[in-house]
Amino acid sequence: MVIKRIAETSAGAVSELFARDEVERVLALLLASPLFAKSRRMGGLLRFLVEHDLQSSNIPLTEHAIGIAVFRRDPAVYCTGDDPVVRVQVGRLRRKLASYYATLGQHDPLRLSVPAGSYRMAYERLKPKVASSQHPVLQLQPFTCITHDGRDFTRGLCEELSCRLFESFEHSQTHANHVLMNVPRSSVKTPVPGRAGRCSYSLEGSVRVEPARVRASVRLIDVAQGRIRWSEQFDRNRPYSIATQEDLAESICRSLTGYFGRGSDDG
Repeated sequence: MVIKRIAETSAGAVSELFARDEVERVLALLLASPLFAKSRRMGGLLRFLVEHDLQSSNIPLTEHAIGIAVFRRDPAVYCTGDDPVVRVQVGRLRRKLASYYATLGQHDPLRLSVPAGSYRMAYERLKPKVASSQHPVLQLQPFTCITHDGRDFTRGLCEELSCRLFESFEHSQTHANHVLMNVPRSSVKTPVPGRAGRCSYSLEGSVRVEPARVRASVRLIDVAQGRIRWSEQFDRNRPYSIATQEDLAESICRSLTGYFGRGSDDG
């Protein structure tokens, strides 16, 4: 058996089919969640509305019918005008479902709701988000230490920078050009399989260290055109240490995100 509903998605109103076992799994997850597990009345209302759809019941799903079936009102005296229990509890159910899908269920592919002005459940299947192929991909290459000492410092700087760039580009939606990160785990300057065709930029750099001074030279290479799009040098007059790595990584990340934020194709 399947449930057929008109579900609003990003593509507009489309016809969706939902299998009984899928809907039952979704219902079980909802009832076991903290938002519903401690509320027998709310859980009972949700279960009734979903099972009504699963059973294709001939009982009209009216406010009066819900009041009798779920809230045990006496059919002989129950008047929906005097007793608003169904309207109140369905309103609470709408808010609880919205809260659940904003927190615990934010990644659930199938969502349940009760549209305003209705007592029937609505079922919506969210389409998975696919990264646009138009987003540039930034590949961070291992930096090179060109002085006798400082190889460990250089590796540490790369690790610090990769973390900060990932946080800035992969987790943030505020930049004008959203950038996907690609960080190879070896010194081989080859794009990771799966993103090779979309590697737009390569970030390369070299590091020179002295006892009380560090210089990092960083370049952003346009892979397709083979040209330097952005280049800067970052100096620190201090011994090379973890604090210096953090400081340099923060400056490089801020400057690079600023470049992409201004529009990387302007240059």
